[in-house]
Amino acid sequence: MKYLVVIANGLTDKPIAEKENKTPLQLADTPNLDRMVQEGYSGSVQTIPENRQVGNEVSYLSLLGYDPAKYDIAPAYFDALAIGLNLKDGEIPLCCDFVTLQPSHNDMVMKDYTAGHLSCEESRNYLKALQDQISDRLVTFYPGLGFHNIMVMQSKPFTKFLTPPNELIGEGIRKFMPDGDEFNDLIYIINQAQIILHNHPVNQKRKRENLDSANSIWLWGNGKKGTLPPFEKKFGKPASLISASLLFQGIAKAASMGVVSVEGATGFAETNFDNKVEAAIHELQTKDIVYLNVAGAEEVSLKGNIDDKILTIEDIDSKVIGPLSKEISLNSGIKMMVVVNHVSSAVAVKYENGRVPFVVSGEKETASVNKFDENILNKENNHFKSGSDLMNMFFDIN
Repeated sequence: MKYLVVIANGLTDKPIAEKENKTPLQLADTPNLDRMVQEGYSGSVQTIPENRQVGNEVSYLSLLGYDPAKYDIAPAYFDALAIGLNLKDGEIPLCCDFVTLQPSHNDMVMKDYTAGHLSCEESRNYLKALQDQISDRLVTFYPGLGFHNIMVMQSKPFTKFLTPPNELIGEGIRKFMPDGDEFNDLIYIINQAQIILHNHPVNQKRKRENLDSANSIWLWGNGKKGTLPPFEKKFGKPASLISASLLFQGIAKAASMGVVSVEGATGFAETNFDNKVEAAIHELQTKDIVYLNVAGAEEVSLKGNIDDKILTIEDIDSKVIGPLSKEISLNSGIKMMVVVNHVSSAVAVKYENGRVPFVVSGEKETASVNKFDENILNKENNHFKSGSDLMNMFFDIN
């Protein structure tokens, strides 16, 4: 038996008053997901331990079958691993995201944590300017993927955690900025970066064209180092990951999994679904387990775009779940699961902790629900306390 796990970020949400008190998932037309529910086995899972802050560094680990409490590793270390950085003694990595800030009274507001889906080429231009002009601090900037990059600095580990930017849309940033003497160098670097980016020719051109600029960096992702036991040793099966997320790629590499690059994969709602599906089918020829990550619904959720979220869910259903279900129907030796990573609310514009739905193909049960939506959470059974418990069930491990 071979196993395909589709992790669909951000599908679940709260009911929306102006949308007949329904959620985006309930409003979306999802015939392929619904068919899986009607013909398969569905339930819910708690991917985030109750005492942990919600984030992909937690839910991804959980859905790979690792205990996030035991493997409490900082996102920036996974990012560094993803791009092959060898950190020296005394160096710490930080996630370095280009963002768009907007003036508001006596504060700056987070307008876009992706800086308008900044391209890799634009990002590299900005990184070169930062590297060339911030010469009085021991820092090195490394390109990642688009707006999301890495900064390595000489420093002792920080005692306080830095806030990720992706839940700060519409928030004044002052109360989230690093505070205290240990962050003096960080504050200096951020201030210098804002000056450099303000004067950068690309940003000046964007302003003339009335486009948002990448006018600041946001540094975050600090924490503990650590290692993961190999995935194949844990489950006895070789595995691959297909994901545009640098974080997820780093987690997979830490677990000695294969990582597959897909041309046109962005991690946004506009991505190359066809190439992702083709890559997953190809990987199943040589690997027993394949994880496919589609993350577009999460980003539109965290930007509060409810209608875009509905459309993105429908795209995932028609362009990912549909073709994969067709492939599975032709090959009885493949079992597929679709599972949400964690709650990403377009209503609250935040992550939330709570159970999320999953569905497994080809394991017919008496269906008490007939649609893939939040009502699955209310089923009387089929609830799993952790991602590890869910994956053990799926991979037929007692």
